[in-house]
Amino acid sequence: MSFRWKLTGALALVAVLTALGTYFLAAKALGDRFQAYRLQERQVAGQELAQLLGQLWETRGSWAGVDQLFRARVEVYLFRQGRAVSLTGQIGRYLLLDREGRVVASGEASLLGRDTKLDPSLQEKAQLYGIPVIAGGRQVGTLVPLDPAVLTPLEQDFLSSVRRAALAGGAVALAVALLLGAFLAAELCAPLQRLIHATERIAQGDLAHRVFIRTRDELGKLAQAFNRMAEALERAEAARRQFLADVAHELRTPLSVICGNLEALLDGAFPLTPESLAPVYEETLHLRELVEDLRTLTLAETGHLPLEKEEVDLGELVRGVADAVRPVAAEEEVEIALEVEDGLWAKVDPRRIRQVLGNLLSNALRFSPPGSTITVSARRKGPEIWVSVQDQGPGIPPEDLPHIFERFYKADKSRSEGGSGLGLAIAKEIVQAHGGRIWAENQGGACFTFTLPAR
Repeated sequence: MSFRWKLTGALALVAVLTALGTYFLAAKALGDRFQAYRLQERQVAGQELAQLLGQLWETRGSWAGVDQLFRARVEVYLFRQGRAVSLTGQIGRYLLLDREGRVVASGEASLLGRDTKLDPSLQEKAQLYGIPVIAGGRQVGTLVPLDPAVLTPLEQDFLSSVRRAALAGGAVALAVALLLGAFLAAELCAPLQRLIHATERIAQGDLAHRVFIRTRDELGKLAQAFNRMAEALERAEAARRQFLADVAHELRTPLSVICGNLEALLDGAFPLTPESLAPVYEETLHLRELVEDLRTLTLAETGHLPLEKEEVDLGELVRGVADAVRPVAAEEEVEIALEVEDGLWAKVDPRRIRQVLGNLLSNALRFSPPGSTITVSARRKGPEIWVSVQDQGPGIPPEDLPHIFERFYKADKSRSEGGSGLGLAIAKEIVQAHGGRIWAENQGGACFTFTLPAR
């Protein structure tokens, strides 16, 4: 059974149970309230009749002929049933006891002459519901209502009409609820069907497919999350293909050099000397470096890069990396300037942070003209430690700034030969693995900054 029919059935069952429960509860509440009203109305009417009967006693001095008042009847036409019924009057709903407790008047002839002393049920009713009849300052009788549970035809017709109206209203409400339930089930299932169709399209490889749901409820949020997932999958697939293409491109050049030189050696075109093997060895080293960079980047992107963290003074670490680069910088006629604060303690993997800083200094040297200065600074800002490397080179083209941390991206291919294009991507992943951030900007040259959480 489909979800739509299950939902429709559940809504229909809830609607039926609600309608039936509402009807029976309303009918019971109506019966109870109507019974209470009848009792109260009988008491009020009995008080008025007792006063009138007291006046009648004062006029006649006895209960002679009073029975005729209790037996008077009226004709009432019931429009709903289309018939007339004969009913006793209001006074016919009571019986009258004299001072000795005998029934002297009643709408029911069978009760005349009964003695409450010999009828315990009648005596109990007189004690519970009896209304004294007072004449001349003394009680001359007791007015007792007949069985209040017995409904008159008018009362029965009234309750029946109310129950029929409640039943008709419940039926109409049930029909409307069923229609709305079916409509709601269709409205809920239609977006789910579109999501199922979109999921199947995505599973078949159509990553460009999107689901369009314009509601702002949970289904709309689910559709938005699905579309974001599809976009992420599409970007991941595009990145994977680009990554494979970039890897193939990067591997092709050293492999071509190695194959060409080895073929020349095998054919005898080159003599087998250390000089002829040197290019093969250099390209092999380049391949090993490239493979190691790819391995490091893959581990970092998947969150499996091992980090051996320890308490490190980042100021001392920055000075050590800068001192290691100074000889190379001196050959390029570039000066290394330090602006490092003391006491910059952080819990990091020192080998990985040296790798990040070394990569940034290597890039800065590559683009720094002779006679310029590379400034390396380390300072604390709030809960973070900021490390910056700024050169005095041409800077980074604005169109390249958003992409320089991508894999194999080279902002200036004419000046970045020999690089794999993975250094900045690896640096970004290492910094993020430490809980920090890294970015680049132009400040009279390129300025790279990364942050690390301070101890």
